[in-house]
Amino acid sequence: MEDKKTILMIANSDTATNGFLSLAERLYNRKEIKFVMVCHPRVHIKVVREKIQMMGMDRLALIDFDEKAGGKSAGPSDRNYLYKRDSFLISLGKAVGNTCKIVSENSRGKHRARDIIKREKPGLILLYADNKSELEKFFIYHARKQKIKTVIAPICFASIASILSNPTNGFRLKKGETLPVSAIIVRHISPGTERCSGDERVFFRQPFAEIIDRLMGFYVPDPWVQGSLADMVCTAYPEQYDEIKRELGQDGTEGRLFLMESVEDGIIMDGYRNKKQVRENLSGKYGLRGKRIVVIAFSERLQQWSRENDLYNKGLIVQSVLEYYDEVLVSLHPKSNLEENLFLEKYEGCHIASEPLRSIIGAADLVIYANRSSVARWVEWLQIERVIYPSFSMQDKWTEELTRDFKEKLALSTETTAQKPLPEIARRADFAEFVLSLL
Repeated sequence: MEDKKTILMIANSDTATNGFLSLAERLYNRKEIKFVMVCHPRVHIKVVREKIQMMGMDRLALIDFDEKAGGKSAGPSDRNYLYKRDSFLISLGKAVGNTCKIVSENSRGKHRARDIIKREKPGLILLYADNKSELEKFFIYHARKQKIKTVIAPICFASIASILSNPTNGFRLKKGETLPVSAIIVRHISPGTERCSGDERVFFRQPFAEIIDRLMGFYVPDPWVQGSLADMVCTAYPEQYDEIKRELGQDGTEGRLFLMESVEDGIIMDGYRNKKQVRENLSGKYGLRGKRIVVIAFSERLQQWSRENDLYNKGLIVQSVLEYYDEVLVSLHPKSNLEENLFLEKYEGCHIASEPLRSIIGAADLVIYANRSSVARWVEWLQIERVIYPSFSMQDKWTEELTRDFKEKLALSTETTAQKPLPEIARRADFAEFVLSLL
């Protein structure tokens, strides 16, 4: 029955790989389990391989989903969000070309997923999402035929409102514009794919690609919300739990939707319970001498933000912290470029942590982070003291006023020196145990 102990994890982003590595870390002492992670072409596989090697997880196999596709994306690319009206002949030519392209890419992805499932024989397939219309749909397609359970792991949460408000998401037209024929068809066959945002109509993806996908058996009833295709949805966010229940209804979520700890929460709790040992390990590794462990958790730099401004502000933040504390550990976002951030260690007392944040946050006495960071949930959960700065301030160089306000918060944080007793932390169901129960 060894084949029933294989966990196949479908990662469509670096965030997903980080979450799945956390789960593998939690369950790695179970020798009967084999871990296989399939990565989307956008994943930085070299970095993931380095992490696996550093964590000593030789039983975790890594598969590049695009490996046999000649470097081309194995899923249809439809990130052209602006509708451009063309003449009939041009539109017809594009329709023929896009049909050939999408059918070819879908066929290749479908066969690639079939071969992976046939070779690995998974007992369970874990997903980052089931509404992306990317490589997940191929595995769900075959999993349904072979009666393999598919589960969305509690890794991240992007609300419908946040997706709609981001102008780079979806296929968008002004409300007064005439809809293309493909959009009119989609409105009739799949009305759930269209939403409104301000003065725009927003389709989750290109209507033409939606039509081809549906004809090929890759239909997503409600692409805006998780749970349209997967057998089960697990989330660590009450807001997401409520949103899914509201969107899919009681009948659509009964026995399928679960609110539990994230894949990283168990590791965080282990560090929290072993706070003394983790502190000793960090002090020995980085030569920390202070009584308080101070961590700066830097967020991902958004693509449209200036690299120069982001790095300038990071340097300013580190220097400001070191005016009030002798040393600080910097935790970079998993998507950050380590090389471009190494300059931070030129400031005496600054150390860039090689451990992921989940492994050290439980030992922190003070955490500094941006106000829109997902780190906030962990800090509040563990009741750690915090200093917060505005997320969007990182796109421009900090002003003197902003720097002064930040330093005032740091000064206030130094006034709390007494060690607090560890609070009783409310815990939800353990996702790692949930996965074991399904194998």
